[in-house]
Amino acid sequence: MEKQPKQNIYGEDGHPLRYLIVAVVTLASFLEGLDASIITVSLPDMMGSLDASLEQISWVSNGYLLANVIIIPMTGWLAQLFGRKRYFNGSLILFTFASLMCGMSGSLTEIIIWRVLQGIGGGALVATAQAIIYEVFPPREHARAMSLWGLGLMVGPAMGPAIGGYITGILSWPWIFYVTVPFGALAVVLVGLLVPDSAYREKVQKIDLQGLLLLTFAIGSLQYILVEESSLDWSFLGNGMNLSVLCVASIIMFVIRELNIPSPIVDLRILKNVQFTACCLFSFMQALCTLAIVFVTPMLLIDLMGFSALETGMIMFPVAAGTGLSMYIAGKVAHRINPYVLILAGLGIFFFAMFKYSTFSVETPKADLYMPFLLRGIGLGVIFVPLNALAVADLRPDQQANACGLLNLTRQFGSGVGIVIAATILGKVKANFEMVLANAVVPNDPASIVTMSNLDRYFADQGVPLGTSKMYAIKVIEYVNNALASSLAFDRIFAIFGLSLACVIPLLLFMRKRPDAGKPAAAGH
Repeated sequence: MEKQPKQNIYGEDGHPLRYLIVAVVTLASFLEGLDASIITVSLPDMMGSLDASLEQISWVSNGYLLANVIIIPMTGWLAQLFGRKRYFNGSLILFTFASLMCGMSGSLTEIIIWRVLQGIGGGALVATAQAIIYEVFPPREHARAMSLWGLGLMVGPAMGPAIGGYITGILSWPWIFYVTVPFGALAVVLVGLLVPDSAYREKVQKIDLQGLLLLTFAIGSLQYILVEESSLDWSFLGNGMNLSVLCVASIIMFVIRELNIPSPIVDLRILKNVQFTACCLFSFMQALCTLAIVFVTPMLLIDLMGFSALETGMIMFPVAAGTGLSMYIAGKVAHRINPYVLILAGLGIFFFAMFKYSTFSVETPKADLYMPFLLRGIGLGVIFVPLNALAVADLRPDQQANACGLLNLTRQFGSGVGIVIAATILGKVKANFEMVLANAVVPNDPASIVTMSNLDRYFADQGVPLGTSKMYAIKVIEYVNNALASSLAFDRIFAIFGLSLACVIPLLLFMRKRPDAGKPAAAGH
């Protein structure tokens, strides 16, 4: 393939309708992020309506995520195959229609099928939107454009639980899907009218069917292992071990094939660019830590602190507000401030927020939760804008669509890994604290004797029979120990994942090429 120049095809000022275009693709990305998280607080209602168990209903969410992860790395190739505008709008149509059918589903099987199709459509929206923005904006405006687009990308998932809880409370769970339809239809029309096709498209001469099958199995099985890890048999020749071996073999075969054919479905050669690879690793770790925290925070607020689903969504809303505000400001100042300074500043804010998170307890007042949540959102927003600009700063325009697919794959995969690790660590740390606290309550310990005596006397004074009052006292001690163990486990989780993000700071040393923020891009192709 002939190398394309780094200059923007639309000249030094970019596409004349570029801000309308970024608004349209931001709407599509917002809807995708919203639908990924809006069902979280509606799952209990869906379980009752569809007569499903907790494990069965989880596939309404996992099916979407699984399809999403499989399709994301193919987006660059599929955009070349069908044309980027046609592929983007076709995916948006599929996403919107599948949303409608999810709401109309009358059985668990139906809604899982439509959620998988919705995930296939939604997987294209984020990566392809990012590639569209990079092409219609000149390099000096990439950071500003990313801040506008990232506003919708980050706010959508943050608002999902609050919107889902409100809609489910006043209407019913199908309406969490119906609400997407009119906005999706509007986006389809606007994409058709405003968004241009890629100027760097090279027609795919041959479909890499073998690579497509290997990729589908490798990513699909890996995501399935992460989701169902606890229920698989990990003994020798058990289903978990066998699936893992096949998954690793598929990944190796896929990499070898894609590096040795002229028209790969995923151009892995782009990973030879050290700066892009460093940004992918940074994004993976950021998504891992972020989603781990997002996963455990509602559990802390609902299960331990006793807030309702709607209250939890509103308490978490400052994360979205902080992210949106900081991304807007970062986009405004990105051309004046060193991107590495912005990233380090964002990490510092994030670390401080995680320190405040690690001090939460059952007694923490509601008012004291808002500022740490706001700071976490600000830190993430400050990191997001310069990191995305650095990711493509050393790439040609014709490489950006494939790069966006790989970058978003690392984010999505990091999210899945983060959730699994958080669930595993939380369970083990809580069990360890429960054991320590239980061992501290011994029959001959003076403090234990006094506590049991006081509780026994309290229940006796309330009219509880003598033998039963002692049983009540034991139950109270067990309950308090369990709540304290949970509180300590959550604190430890926040500290672990807050500090874990520090390990990616050395990757900044490999991001040598800064975005072209100062001088205008040359006109012409």
